[in-house]
Amino acid sequence: MLIKESLENQEAMSSVEKQLSDYFLNDTSEIKELTARQLANDLYVSPSTVTRFCQRLGFSGFPEFKEALITERLYLAHNVQDIDVNQPFLPSDSIWSVANNIRQLYTEVVADTLSLQDYQQLESATKKLSDAQHIYVYSAGDHRHLAEIFANKMLRIGRPITQLSRTDLVDFYLQESVANDVVVLISYSGETQDIHRLMTIIDNRKLQVIALTAYGKNTLSEHADILLPMSTRERLIQNFGNFSTDVSVSYLLDILYASYLSRHVEANETKMQIEKEYQRYRFTENPIIKDQS
Repeated sequence: MLIKESLENQEAMSSVEKQLSDYFLNDTSEIKELTARQLANDLYVSPSTVTRFCQRLGFSGFPEFKEALITERLYLAHNVQDIDVNQPFLPSDSIWSVANNIRQLYTEVVADTLSLQDYQQLESATKKLSDAQHIYVYSAGDHRHLAEIFANKMLRIGRPITQLSRTDLVDFYLQESVANDVVVLISYSGETQDIHRLMTIIDNRKLQVIALTAYGKNTLSEHADILLPMSTRERLIQNFGNFSTDVSVSYLLDILYASYLSRHVEANETKMQIEKEYQRYRFTENPIIKDQS
């Protein structure tokens, strides 16, 4: 969940907490140099009240909260600006306008997703995929087919991988897993019942987790060993289709696959040998797509 969303969710807040939330929601000035004591003086509350408020939102104190809020504001102010990912076209738009808007959405969402990545996290994710004896991948809902595509790609280059398609069988899927194995978990909200259940099982088995989830804090991101944030502009329900999250998940999974393959190029030779035999009756006269002898 974004900090902005936590600040807006004021139903269970006290009057003082609402006052602090409104301050951060409405304040657009530079807060980089602001201290908890200065804020307390401005709002006529105690510094300890400011600290407790930040801890209620999941931070150790005001400095950590402030740094996270500044980072979030910078993220929300950049990249995806020209296209509304929740409604990227209007009913009155021509088919050509729709096509161009979707093209622009793809471009902006990919750029947005890349801007959220940390180089060290990507490096660590590739290493964990290489070191693991077995890889598991899970996603529910609309992204299940993207998890399946990723699993099929890894399988074709000889990497042992299992798609966790049924959460009621996860204990059986993982019964042969070892502590070094990796689970790639995909969940935009990071707060579904299945994710909560999976995290309990995975934690007990001490498996490594690579999480593809929304920017901000949630159950999945806090349990993950490696965090690869998805573009986080799309509302959960109020959208024309999961255009943004589909593109973001597909891009991140392709990065994982390509990064792994770049370190195991020899695996592609085995893939081509198998596919050449399997697809010997598949042919084309199109010189662009025809394989070389």
